[in-house]
Order: sequence, then structure tokens, then C-alpha cells
Amino acid sequence: MSTDGNLTTQRSRTIASELEIFLSAIQSEQDLSNNTITSYRCDLRTVAAAITKPLDTISTADIQDFLASRDEQPGTTNRRIASLGRFFRWAIIQGHARHNPVDEVGARDHTEHRPQPITSERERHALDGAIAACPQPYRLIFTLLREIGVRTDEVLNLNVGDVILEHGREVLLVQDAKSGTKRMVALTPDAMPRSLRGLRSWLRELGDNLAPETPLFCSSRGKRASYDTLHRRWVQVCMQARLVDVVAGRETPRYTLHHLRHTAAAELIAFYPEQVVRRILGHRDPRSTRRYAEIARSNGYTGHANSQLAQRREPQGR
Repeated sequence: MSTDGNLTTQRSRTIASELEIFLSAIQSEQDLSNNTITSYRCDLRTVAAAITKPLDTISTADIQDFLASRDEQPGTTNRRIASLGRFFRWAIIQGHARHNPVDEVGARDHTEHRPQPITSERERHALDGAIAACPQPYRLIFTLLREIGVRTDEVLNLNVGDVILEHGREVLLVQDAKSGTKRMVALTPDAMPRSLRGLRSWLRELGDNLAPETPLFCSSRGKRASYDTLHRRWVQVCMQARLVDVVAGRETPRYTLHHLRHTAAAELIAFYPEQVVRRILGHRDPRSTRRYAEIARSNGYTGHANSQLAQRREPQGR
């Protein structure tokens, strides 16, 4: 009977329940930097929101399905694989799991990343209209992805205290999904007007009494908004914008959430100097930002922000 009792106890353990215990253990034992711990936390928090099963029932297929659903770059995928592998090795030592489901998950090949912004102005307008019709908080989340180009995880991990909207000092403190460090993203009314308006309105709606560490975006259940829920909303947005294709007999969104980052980057690079866009996007390698500049030049890409300025400068009545 004691064995059954132990099994019952084990089955109550999940990635979410053991996450912080794991981080405390490896930080004290191996003297890891705060940035490394923050990176592990970002990865594991993302997985925990998607995989809620007891540790000992998580399979290799569960991990593979999660990674496939993310549609991320190979470097990001490989980092998540490494974080999960280390977590499950620790869980086995603690007796929380009998096997490591990550052992049979292979690393992704690194291929040259070529940005793929949405180049059709008609499709961008259709998407903007569908986003504007989306309910909160997803309307604002999509707006930040569409207009600023921050990564999906970076938006979902924002807390109330990460938004500073003092006049003349409007910034987001974004926790970089790759390095674990925080970077400051300036919010400007010329290039990011919808994001600024949306954030001001959202903070007013949330009220003034929230602790800084309160998640900025929560689901209807009061928990931090998850990637899975956001993806389901994204499918609805694409269908409303009629940006779907039929693949194997099923309607599939023509674009992924990551296309929003590419599109924002192509617009920003047509608006700001390359080094400024690099800081906004959180690129460590300047070549990553330069690829957007090449695409903007070759496609005559003016972008959303430049179009707005052009409209302001046109005489009335035209």
C-alpha cells in the first residue's frame, strides 16, 4: 500500500509544481548566473503551460508535439530541448520520474534564417482589421507582436511592472526569450501608436493596485495567458481575415505568429536605423537585423509606420 501511496504522490508532480525547486537546486549546486536561471525559467514556464500531465506520464511524443506546435527557429527549439533534458535528469534523480522523455528528441538543424514578412499590403490590412476586432487581452497581445516585433514568449511573460508609460519615457522592459536578460524597448507614437494607446487603455482597465509582478495578460481563469490559447485565437484571426489555405483537406492559417515579428521588423527597418531596430528586436548578431534591411530594399517595403507618416503629410482632400 505504501507503494501505491508513493505513486499517488509522484503523479501529483508536474513541471509547473517542480520548476522553482529545480531552479533553486541547480543554482545552489552549480553556481549558475542569474541570466542562465532566468533562461531556464522562461523555457520551462512555457512548457509547463502546455504540458500539465504528471511528470512520470510525459512521453517523448508529448515533447515532440509541443516543439512542433511552437513553429520556432532551430536555435530556440534546441535551447528548449536542452532545458527540458536537464530538468528531467534532475527529476529522475529526485525520484519524480522514471525516464527522460527528451533523450529521444533530436536537435534541430541550423539553416540560414531568411525572414518572411507579409509583403502583401492587402493582406496586412486584412490582418490589422481582424486583430482590431479581437477581444482583449488578445487584441493587445497581437498588436504588440504586429507593431513592435517582440517574440511571443516575451509578450506573454510581461508583468505589469514591465510597462512604463511616463510621458517622454514610454518603454517596455522585455525579458529576452533567448538570453534571459532584460532589454528596454522604447515605445514611440510615430512607429507604435496602436501599442501605446492599447497599453495605456489596458493599464487603466487593470487598475492601479496591482503588484509589479502581476502578469500583464491573464486568461479568463486568472492565470497567465498561454501560448496554446493565443494560438487558437490566432487561427480565428486568420480565418476572419480570410488568410487561410486548404492543406490536406483542412483550413490552415497562411501565416504563423512568428510572421508578425518578421513583418514588424521589415516595417521598422524602413523607419529606423538598423542599430535601433536591432535593440528593439533583441538581435545579438547584427546580420540578423541586416537581412530585414535587404528585404525592405528589394521589395520596396515602406511599412506601416512610414505609410502613416505619408498620410499625415498629404494635403486634405486627396
